[in-house]
Amino acid sequence: MKQIQISAAAWDSPRAAHEALKEALSFPDYYGHNLDALHDCLTELSDTQLVIEDCALAARNMPEKWAGFLAVFLDSAQENPGLEIKLLPGQGDYGE
Repeated sequence: MKQIQISAAAWDSPRAAHEALKEALSFPDYYGHNLDALHDCLTELSDTQLVIEDCALAARNMPEKWAGFLAVFLDSAQENPGLEIKLLPGQGDYGE
């Protein structure tokens, strides 16, 4: 299983998060930069462990939008047996 680590510390907007995920996961050029497109791309990955660090900072930086990303991460991992997603809090308190 390949492991991809990415920090969410600089995710201060949905656009920043989508750009970082697109680059880290090598999404296609036509990636739509929205949650539906993210779900589609995540469910197409195989044999991948995605480790997202500093989730507490992303939650703090974009509180109204973080719940949507979190839901997509959890739904995609549940739907795709070839995908494992680990969300690490990093600095601060997050869901612990």
